[in-house]
Amino acid sequence: MSLLDETAVSAAGEAVLTRPHRRTLTSRLSVGHVLMLVAGLLAAVTNFALLRAGDASVRAAVAANDLLPGQALSSDALTFTDVDVGDDVASSLIGPHDGEGLIGSVLVNHIAAGELITRTDLRAPAAASGLRAMSIPLDAAHAVGGALRPGDRVDVVEVRDGVARYIAVSVEVLAVSDQSAGAIGGLGAYSVTVAVDADTALALAAALNAGSLELVRSTGSDEATVGATSRPRGSSDGAPEE
Repeated sequence: MSLLDETAVSAAGEAVLTRPHRRTLTSRLSVGHVLMLVAGLLAAVTNFALLRAGDASVRAAVAANDLLPGQALSSDALTFTDVDVGDDVASSLIGPHDGEGLIGSVLVNHIAAGELITRTDLRAPAAASGLRAMSIPLDAAHAVGGALRPGDRVDVVEVRDGVARYIAVSVEVLAVSDQSAGAIGGLGAYSVTVAVDADTALALAAALNAGSLELVRSTGSDEATVGATSRPRGSSDGAPEE
C-alpha cells in the first residue's frame, strides 16, 4: 500500500491521514464468477428434474391385510395404489394386469397390511388344485424309456413279492429330470415329478422304500383302479390274473 493511499493533501498543503478505500462484495465478483454460479444452479435444477422424471407413477399391489408365509394369495388379499418408483423397482411390482395370473401363488415372506407385494414375495404352488409335488427316482427303463414329458398322465405300479398293484392312477407329470445330467450333476437316478394328494404321497413313499416301481404312461387311456393287483403265476386258487 503506497503513502498516497493512506494520506491526502489538504488545501493548505498539509498531509491528512485517510482510511484506505475498501472494495464491496459486488465489485469483487467478476462476470466469470457470476456465470459459474448460474451454471451450477442450472445444473442442479436440471439433475433434480431428471431424477423426478425417472420416478414414474405406477399402479401396484399392496397387501389388503397381513399376509403370512405359506398362505395362498387370493384376490381379496390385494388392493392397488399409485406409487412413484424408478423403472428398476417398477419391474418387480405386481400391476393390475398381473394380479389375476398370480392368484394361488404361495407367499414366502410376511407382508404387513399396506406394504407393497413384489414378485420375489411369491412362489408358484407345488401343483394345481392344492396337490403336492413328489419326485419318483427310478431307472428310465421303468418310466417308458425316459419318454415321459410334463403334462403326461401316468399310472404308478408297485411290484412287491411278485405281485403288481396300482398305487396311483392318472397322476400328472410335472417335470422330468434330464437324463444327460444324471452322471455329471451327481443327482444319480432319473426321476419323474408328479402331482399327488396327501394319501397318494404316503403310498408312494412306502412303495419306494419297500418295493420297485413302474410308471405306465396313461395319457388318454381309460382310468385304472387303485388297488387292483395281479396274482402270482401258478397261484393255487386258480383265480385269473387281473
